[in-house]
Amino acid sequence: MAEPRRRRAATEEKVTRVLDAAEEIMLREGYAAVTSRNVAERIGLKAPLLHYYFPTIDDLFVALLRRRSERTVERMEAALASPRPLQAWWDLASDPRGTALLIEFLAAANHRPALRAEVGEVARVVRQMQMAVLDKIQTEYGLDPDVFPPALLATTMQGLALGLVADEVAGRETAHEQARAAMSRLVANLEQRRSRRT
Repeated sequence: MAEPRRRRAATEEKVTRVLDAAEEIMLREGYAAVTSRNVAERIGLKAPLLHYYFPTIDDLFVALLRRRSERTVERMEAALASPRPLQAWWDLASDPRGTALLIEFLAAANHRPALRAEVGEVARVVRQMQMAVLDKIQTEYGLDPDVFPPALLATTMQGLALGLVADEVAGRETAHEQARAAMSRLVANLEQRRSRRT
C-alpha cells in the first residue's frame, strides 16, 4: 500500500489560500458554487493543480469543515469556561458568519456522505461538551435539570441561533430581530440571576 503524500511546508500557504477561498465562496454564493474551477480561479491556480492538494471536492469540503470545527470547538470551550458561559455561548452560536457557514455545511452534507459523517461527528462532540457543562452549572441559573435537561437547553440554544441566522442571511421577514432581542434579554437575565446566586 502506498504511503500518503506528505505536504511540504511551502504548500501549507497554498492549502490555506485554497481553504480561505472555498470558505468565502460558500459564504457569498453557497456550497454548490465551491467547484475546482471556481476555487482555483479565486487564487490564481489552474484547476488540475488544485487536485494535487485536494484530490476530490469532497476532500476539500472535509478539510474545510475540519479547519472550521477545530476553531469552533476551541471557541466553544472558551465560551463555556468564561465567567458568563450562557452569554458567551449565545454570542458564539448566533454569530452570523460562523452560523451561515454551518448552514452551508449542513446543506452540502445532504448530498455528500463523506461530509455528512464529519458534520455528525463535530455535532456530537460539541453537544456532549455543552451538555457536560450545563449539567454542572445549570442549577446556578435556577434551572431545574428535571424540567430543563441539558439536552433540551443545548438543542434550544443552538437551534434558535441557527434558525435566526438562517432567516437573517436569507432576508426573510420572520421577526428574527425581535426573537434575537428577546433571547439576548433572557440570557442577560439568566446571567444576572447566576451572579446573585454564586
